[in-house]
Amino acid sequence: NLLYVNSQSLNFANRQGSARNITVKVQFMNGEDLSNAMPVIFGKSSCADFYKEAYTAVVYHNRSPDFHDEVKIKLPASLSDHHHILFTFYHVSCQQKQNTPLETPVGYTWIPMLQNGRLRTGHFCLPVSLEKPPQSYSVLSPDVRSDILACYF
Repeated sequence: NLLYVNSQSLNFANRQGSARNITVKVQFMNGEDLSNAMPVIFGKSSCADFYKEAYTAVVYHNRSPDFHDEVKIKLPASLSDHHHILFTFYHVSCQQKQNTPLETPVGYTWIPMLQNGRLRTGHFCLPVSLEKPPQSYSVLSPDVRSDILACYF
């Protein structure tokens, strides 16, 4: 079973800060810890077969970028309530400064894979939070947060 994730747009226009060169990291997770990222994301044609993460192309100097990337995921045979897709948004610096990382996290959101025991599919408008997801977030809907910054499609 395959799942295709197509990033469409992000709106950080009303957000303060320097998030203008934005990329999105996509991970298929089986729990909240970063070590729970599963190697089920297909690699490009000349790369390894599967990866634990995929990045979109960086959209330069745009606080409301449109994305045209597609992530192909091989779904596990059995899904649980802890399976979800985690999206981490990064600002990418054009010039590396001493003791400063090139990528700075600027937002997080996720999609639980199951809803009432069924696979969630369709078009989603997800709230993006500056804060890391709360404990046990994988079983929560992403719209339970009150610190919404942007909407990600």
